[in-house]
Amino acid sequence: MLFYFYTELKFCISSTSYIETELIMTNINKRTNWPVMPFLGVVILALAMSACDIVDPTNVRNPQTTEGSLRQGGTGATRPFLNGVVFRFSDAIEDIAYYTDVVSDNYDNISTFISPQTDLPRSIQPSDLTLDHTTAGPYFEVQELRALADFALTGVIPNDAEATDEQKAEATFYRGMANLLSAENFVAVPVIEDGPVSPGNQLVQLAIDDFKAALAISQHADFPARIHLVLARAYRLAGDKAMAVAEANLALAGPQNFVFSAPFDAENNTNNCFTFAVSRVNNDVQPLPRLDFLDPKYIDRDKPIAAAKIEEAYLILAEAALSDGDYAGAVQSLVNAINLVRNRATTAFIDRDPRRGRPAGGTVQASPAAPALADLILPRAGAQVSVFTISGISLDPAAVAALSSPAEILRALYLARQEIFFYEGRRMSDLGIRLPIMQREIETNDKINPGDLGTVVLVPAYIPDGDGLDAFTVSGNNTIIAVDMNQILADNRVSPFNLPF
Repeated sequence: MLFYFYTELKFCISSTSYIETELIMTNINKRTNWPVMPFLGVVILALAMSACDIVDPTNVRNPQTTEGSLRQGGTGATRPFLNGVVFRFSDAIEDIAYYTDVVSDNYDNISTFISPQTDLPRSIQPSDLTLDHTTAGPYFEVQELRALADFALTGVIPNDAEATDEQKAEATFYRGMANLLSAENFVAVPVIEDGPVSPGNQLVQLAIDDFKAALAISQHADFPARIHLVLARAYRLAGDKAMAVAEANLALAGPQNFVFSAPFDAENNTNNCFTFAVSRVNNDVQPLPRLDFLDPKYIDRDKPIAAAKIEEAYLILAEAALSDGDYAGAVQSLVNAINLVRNRATTAFIDRDPRRGRPAGGTVQASPAAPALADLILPRAGAQVSVFTISGISLDPAAVAALSSPAEILRALYLARQEIFFYEGRRMSDLGIRLPIMQREIETNDKINPGDLGTVVLVPAYIPDGDGLDAFTVSGNNTIIAVDMNQILADNRVSPFNLPF
């Protein structure tokens, strides 16, 4: 028999409660025309390997399935299973993007199913209804990505005579991305079933190990460019300046406009960032007015989300040069990043969003002390806007080239990072905020107790209280942002959270 688009499983997470989850792995029949005999078994066992203890497949109601039969896998099983890993990667990227951008100063949660706690970083709890979502929350999706990629490497590929080095390298890359996403966004998480939590420094090292292993296995197509970029990103997070610079330069030796994205398709896997920011039927998030010109980034249900792009290499080089006192070198690398972004394609879009309760034009100040700038808030309600689908930027290269103060350069650098990575799930990490483990993990893992490392949100002291990240006032035709977080980051540049070098 064939197993197609999804398999619905019921499994026990405790002696008294059950959760029904839908595992949307991939539309095998439509996407690959590939018969998948062992696919259901592979999915179930992948869940068994999950670091998230909420999954207990031993109670799956299928008397025909045994652990031995699941582990046998089968010839040809890698191809459809890897499609499922990619599917889960897209879900993880998407969930991190919309959830953490709301936590940050990028977006304000106007009316969505995202928990209202998300706009109040210090109020985020493990029981947060979005974070603790068992089938579609950022914690669950990242943990499931790790589990599926790990099982591809340990349970599927070793039993598939047709598995290739390219497939093994891809699976290793995706496991590395799960580790990197965990390190960037969570205080600490377990990486093995029923295991203790691993803090951020261990998670990022696991990511580095996976990326290096993946590159050693295969160097197919643009795979090296992708690996060098994520390695530079991981080494930056680890505070290893020399290796971050080396990997950034290796990435720049590859394709000059390189982008690696998480894919979506309108029929089977909608990009929910589109749902929140464009379709707005039951969900509505609004950008900080200073970032209005970047919104919307994903104008269709199947628009991909960039997970690695060459702009980051220039930004890492700028940050490293700045930490070395090479201000001219930092400015040049930042200008190179800006020029690259200014040459990225844009798309015309008729935006029917009326922007109720939001400024519809005029000037905007990044803080009460900042100058008022025009053209950052675009006219909406049926007007045509130019959309940045990969990267956008407001910084002028000539103005940046004239900067000489390290604080000014650093503020410009973090503004560039905020704009370039807008709605890609990177800003919260740059602000130094780290999320807690979901409540159900705490309840079902004997090695984790309330109050332990990883169970409490981490918010640096320089983050404003309440919803201060999203606060602004309107005076006539001018909008004033309450706090310029890029200036705050520059002023707190001794913090390892926002200046790892």
